[in-house]
Amino acid sequence: MVRVLIGSRYSEDVEALLKGAPSEVEVIFLPEGEKQADYLSGVEVLFGRLAESEFDRADALKWVQQPHAGAEGHLYEKFKNSDMVLTNAGGLFGPQIAEHAFALLLALTRQIHTQLEFMKRKHWERVPCLELAGMTMGIIGLGGIGQAIADRAKAFEFRIIAVDPEDMDCPDSVDLLEKMDYLPELMSQANVVMVCCPSTAETHKMLSGEMFDRLAEGSFLVNVSRGKVVDEEAMIAALRSGKLAGIGLDVTYTEPCPEDSPLWTEPNVILTSHSAGSSQHIRRRAMVRFVDNLHRYVRGEALQNVVDKEKGY
Repeated sequence: MVRVLIGSRYSEDVEALLKGAPSEVEVIFLPEGEKQADYLSGVEVLFGRLAESEFDRADALKWVQQPHAGAEGHLYEKFKNSDMVLTNAGGLFGPQIAEHAFALLLALTRQIHTQLEFMKRKHWERVPCLELAGMTMGIIGLGGIGQAIADRAKAFEFRIIAVDPEDMDCPDSVDLLEKMDYLPELMSQANVVMVCCPSTAETHKMLSGEMFDRLAEGSFLVNVSRGKVVDEEAMIAALRSGKLAGIGLDVTYTEPCPEDSPLWTEPNVILTSHSAGSSQHIRRRAMVRFVDNLHRYVRGEALQNVVDKEKGY
């Protein structure tokens, strides 16, 4: 019997989906208020997150299914060097994060943030706005989120160029797909840059001052993946110089964003609190994915969304 611990607790209706789990598994739910470490002994499969401080208590653990996409929280040395398999919820966040990315972009190009300030003063004033049709969008990272953004960007009549480190066919919604060494050219061509790549050693502060210098005056940056991909000082300098006309961020280098960060007060920055992945559907999607993977696991089949612990995604 495969012992499974549900460490990330969901609502009763979502957890009821576990009734579809294979008969070969025993499902244990972490009681509210209890420490996960006290329930790890003998557990073979964990739905949730295994903290580094809990690792030595996981004496039988073979597989962790995390209910979110970014894997960096599991990439500490003990976990990386173990035989434990890590799977994530990649591919389940595309729709809502793409919507959030466009919410940030449209708020900037239509000056919604300015109009909201006017409302507080009951002030009526027309402001100049921008039309998106005909612009070039550069997408950094063409995974599930990047592709969902590209699909929606095509409807806005963008020309779309993208870079990604993996070999893949170019989707119909993308006009040009290149490897990561094309990033400087992408920055030179893009009116809008969408950051959709994971945080890894290779992507750390990848968007540097040199990259921002390549932008045309009046460009826009939207980051809905990880804050550590961007050199924040260089990004703010690009905003103040006019290279960037606006910045939409759902993530920051340090989270929560420090109170003394200029991102809170720059007039053309819209900051949201790492909420782009929020959706009324995401927990159900994650549980359906987990149940499907449980069936694959007991049959000895390949799991969906296995994370390459060396690459970090």
